[in-house]
Amino acid sequence: MNEKLKFCKLLGTNINVITMDETVDYMDQHLDELRGKYVCVSNVHTTVMAFRDAEYRKVQNGSVMNLPDGKPLSIVCRMRGHQEAGRVPGPDLMPRIFELSEKKGYRHYFYGSTEKTLHALEQRLREKYPKLNIVGMYSPPFRPLTEEEDEAVVKQINDAKPDFIWIGLGAPKQEKWMAAHAGMLHGVMLGVGAGFDFHAGTVRRAPGWMQELCLEWLFRLMQDPKRLIPRYMDTNFSFIHYVWKENRLLKKKNQELVHTHSRPKTGMKIAMIGHKRIPSREGGVEIVVEELSTRMVRSGNRVDAYNRSGYHVSGKEFDEKHGNYFQGIRIFTIPTFSSSKLNAIVYSFLATIRSLFGHYDIVHFHAEGPCIMLWLTKLFGIPTVATIHGLDWQRSKWGNFASHMLKLGEKTAALHADEVIVLSHNMQDYFQETYGRKTRFIPNGINRPILKGDSEIKAKYGLEKDGYILFLARIVPEKGLHYLLHAFEQIETDKKLVIAGGSSHSQEYVQEMVNLAAKDSRVIMTGFVQGEVLEELYSNAYCFVLPSDIEGMALGLLEAMSYGNCCIASNIPENTEVAEDHALYFEKGNERDLQKRLEEVLAHPEQTQKAHQENADFICGKYNWDRVTEQTLHLYQHVLKARENQK
Repeated sequence: MNEKLKFCKLLGTNINVITMDETVDYMDQHLDELRGKYVCVSNVHTTVMAFRDAEYRKVQNGSVMNLPDGKPLSIVCRMRGHQEAGRVPGPDLMPRIFELSEKKGYRHYFYGSTEKTLHALEQRLREKYPKLNIVGMYSPPFRPLTEEEDEAVVKQINDAKPDFIWIGLGAPKQEKWMAAHAGMLHGVMLGVGAGFDFHAGTVRRAPGWMQELCLEWLFRLMQDPKRLIPRYMDTNFSFIHYVWKENRLLKKKNQELVHTHSRPKTGMKIAMIGHKRIPSREGGVEIVVEELSTRMVRSGNRVDAYNRSGYHVSGKEFDEKHGNYFQGIRIFTIPTFSSSKLNAIVYSFLATIRSLFGHYDIVHFHAEGPCIMLWLTKLFGIPTVATIHGLDWQRSKWGNFASHMLKLGEKTAALHADEVIVLSHNMQDYFQETYGRKTRFIPNGINRPILKGDSEIKAKYGLEKDGYILFLARIVPEKGLHYLLHAFEQIETDKKLVIAGGSSHSQEYVQEMVNLAAKDSRVIMTGFVQGEVLEELYSNAYCFVLPSDIEGMALGLLEAMSYGNCCIASNIPENTEVAEDHALYFEKGNERDLQKRLEEVLAHPEQTQKAHQENADFICGKYNWDRVTEQTLHLYQHVLKARENQK
């Protein structure tokens, strides 16, 4: 390795700490010194091969430059303190050198690939770079050349007097070929693998956003799964494992850990994985992540939130676009399939893979499903916290396979997370009895709202203060809306029943509820609501009803109480623990009991008045987002301290 160039030793291979501009400038200024030498373009695959094969590692380190083609290499280099480390992909280096060559008159020879590819490559290059001096191309046979054939090829190349000799044989063949011919050829050799195919147009390259998210390997895998699945299953996961082990070794030698190199002087760097997207009110998880993240940023921490791509579950008209940042939170949007069956698991996998290279102090997973990938961060040595918002596998909207995967995510969190947060004491008992796992009880919080008038809801729905009973939740079976509709049907009242909420992969159930509501002219279905309309609905309801069969910790119940609403809820532990004696309860699933409670509240308006005076003070005193954030950050610090004590 040339002494003028900086490098980072990664799994035994010397990877240059360099940017694309610096690479091009260096080659231009030192071309005469580079003649007869070779340049490797390294990625995860070649680095793992070199780690396993001492001879190949010797070939890699014998090069004049080892450029970081794969983004994971440059990320790990930055994690180890080389903040200036960039990425220099071979296919991107080629056009930069071609553009320079049109000005400087540099000559080019291409060795490798097939005749068909070379022909297409030459055509495309002459169209795009009309002044480019291509002095020769050669497609070697798919067998070792004889000594005489090799000598003839060397002579042919040298007679053409190229400055740059591009080698497209694929790894590890091209690196070994260049090492064997070092000093024999008069130009600088550069091994660029699939670069010939990309520029010839015979193979498509991953779009820029996939390259940025370290997903170029996924794009190539989709193009050639039979060949690449075994390779990537081996080398990609092996790379993660080997780097993790090397990090531990470096720590023992009193060098900094990968993730502490980039730790801010004040605060922590935190990743949030598991929500659909923020800002959003699509579900309780989204609200929790937004409330925690905004406060963590304000207290001096750095937070990256991994959003899913796609539209709001209730329709794209509810999407809120905020670019790459929202209130100081950096947003990464992870691409997923449109299929609801594949969306969550693909998101969890890709978000977790991306987080491995984010040099985080803490990765915080939310909800059972995403926790299925939690073992990867643990394997990589990153402190990991999981919040189980509810026992999602019990929800009726999921089929057998989805329920099994959710249960697996729950088990993974119980076995591998440094700390598990639960939202109820009932769930604490469940984890202790099921897994023997101690968990941390940190409930959700609530903000004290400002009561609103009824102008918006009067204009849109004809609603007035105290003129309606409110149900506000996702329209899914476990929220028990069907109990409420059946009970309300039996009640004689002029008050309306307002059903506010969107679907969540539950269209069949939603349609069933629409059909049931259509039988009663007193029922108004608003669909998903947010903003001013949401605030007015809470502010002016006569009472609020939550007839759910399953909850983690119902943010809707907290919000309704914070507005001073009289609340009727099912008597599941998760509800009674939240509201204590400040709500009325009915037996879960008992429509007749729910009907009695509704009739009682309608007959005694003084109960609602009492609730207005007491419930807001009670719930806002009991649950507070600032306190929840403080407890969560304290838990992060506990995890980091425990990790340090183990080392």
